[in-house]
Amino acid sequence: MLSNPFSPIFGGKPDVFFGRDRILRLFDLAMVDSGSDERAVFITGTRGSGKTALLEQLSIRAGKKKRKVIDLGPDNTIEQLIHELSGYDEVTNTISPQANLSVLGIGGGISGGSVSKTRRNGREALQPLLLETCAKTKQGLLVTVDEIQKVAVEDISALCNAFQMASRKGYDIMLAVAGLPYAYSQIIRHEGCTYLRRASHEEIGLFTWDEAADALTKVFSGIKGLQIDQTFIDRINKVSFGHPYLMQLLGYHLILQVNNQQSEKKCVVTESELAEAEKNALLAYEQRALTPLFEELPEKAKKYLVKMSDCMGDDRLSRTSDIARTLGDTQAKLSRTRAYLIDHGIIAAPERGKVMFCIPYLADYVKKDTGVNSTMDVVRQRRV
Repeated sequence: MLSNPFSPIFGGKPDVFFGRDRILRLFDLAMVDSGSDERAVFITGTRGSGKTALLEQLSIRAGKKKRKVIDLGPDNTIEQLIHELSGYDEVTNTISPQANLSVLGIGGGISGGSVSKTRRNGREALQPLLLETCAKTKQGLLVTVDEIQKVAVEDISALCNAFQMASRKGYDIMLAVAGLPYAYSQIIRHEGCTYLRRASHEEIGLFTWDEAADALTKVFSGIKGLQIDQTFIDRINKVSFGHPYLMQLLGYHLILQVNNQQSEKKCVVTESELAEAEKNALLAYEQRALTPLFEELPEKAKKYLVKMSDCMGDDRLSRTSDIARTLGDTQAKLSRTRAYLIDHGIIAAPERGKVMFCIPYLADYVKKDTGVNSTMDVVRQRRV
């Protein structure tokens, strides 16, 4: 059985990491160059573009350089960070069990049990704790925050202010955050987030043909006992559109098919195995990526995408005037919906008056009749 290096874990850490060599190289340089702009990095991209995987790579590389690393999620971010910096998130003050009193000039003492009062460390505790940790950390500190768009802006502001002070004091400190495309413009507009406004903004998306080809060739050539024709690798490249998550899915399902069909130590990939892998991978992509993405959208955005797909020409572009006409609305009234979809990285405006899909296979998916796809649909259909 062949080992399968592909791991299509949505939002998780894949066993094999594709590309992003330029970002990784700049990050490595920033770890030794205190004046580098890459000491603060703001990564944005749509779901499945590899933001979490890239953050994990930065974390791993920093750890290998003996840098202290703190990885944070979007829930209770400041509390998480305070706990990691101090080892606790509460402070207990104890009142002395003996107090001296003076009643009408007569001294006396009262004994009793100690009284403890516990208070939680809030945002105000972050800056001194961060400075204290930086002073003790000889190899520097890296903090990463995933899904930054879900973090309260007050927490982001507190984080920025603390990092700003640590940088001002000359400490060896780095920050890397990742979020959906709209997160960047939303956060940097906030007055308290100046530190991230100056961060290096890395927008990650689809790989180019050459980037995807190099990555796929490298991974497949490293699988002991596997023989795969270059035309098959090119086909996977084409079907994936250079989408990192799709590349993982296609690779995973192909090795799965080969292991199911062949038992020899040396396996040659066949046309039928690749075709079955493509079918299974695209079905999984639809269920795990496209369906959740589409269902989370506002109704107006869903209708816009459907009409946009209907109006798409051979050049894969749709005229905003045609979309407005088929929706029976004006372009001005639809501008907010269009802006929402652009901000979320779902569509783009490559030319004036035209839009295009940015998510592979979404143009076809939005027109699909999903049929009975939930318990509620079944209940309604059967008229319970």
